[in-house]
Amino acid sequence: MAQKFEIKQGPRAKLAPVITKCVELMRDGKVLVMPLENGYVFVCDAFNHAAVQRIHILRGDEDGVACQVLVGSSLVAAGITIDFDAEAKKFAEKFWPGLLTLNLPVQRGITWNLGDDRSLDMVSVRVPSNKFALDLAKSYGPLAIGSAARIGMPPTRETLFVPALDSDIGATIDFGELPIGAPTTVLTIANGAVKVDRIGAISLKELKSVNKNIVVTL
Repeated sequence: MAQKFEIKQGPRAKLAPVITKCVELMRDGKVLVMPLENGYVFVCDAFNHAAVQRIHILRGDEDGVACQVLVGSSLVAAGITIDFDAEAKKFAEKFWPGLLTLNLPVQRGITWNLGDDRSLDMVSVRVPSNKFALDLAKSYGPLAIGSAARIGMPPTRETLFVPALDSDIGATIDFGELPIGAPTTVLTIANGAVKVDRIGAISLKELKSVNKNIVVTL
């Protein structure tokens, strides 16, 4: 039976005991359900191949789909990528923690398989602003995530609608109904160039306040 932790949002929310339990569960290879800013996600140890595969099965992903990676700081992001250059640092300093995803060249020596059989040379990474997710990433290390919804469906904003059985997951962290919001803005940074792949919560105007020469590929 999966454990369920109901947490009332607010500055007095007691997260530490739940974080500790979630760390233990992920070390045991469990997939969890946790909140992000505007939707619940499946989450696991980014380096546990079986747990990552379980996320893809729960979502019904096609072969080759890679999980996104959450980290607790820019320093960790720099450690798992090879092109966390001055441009990437400027965007990270401006928008992290927050709704900015950076696609960056990955360190080839890393032993994870995010679902693409290590065929992709890029990784999607960000530092979340949701306090629970941020604290968990800081406590554990890189986390693989996928929206807790079947492929092609909108974000799941209530845990009642997560497409998983109790036997599929180790725990659910329930923050109640999450707000509707824009998706992350996505940038690809490589070889000194910055390209906009998706405009979401962060506008093009805000992006250009950091680099007015970014390339829009929408």
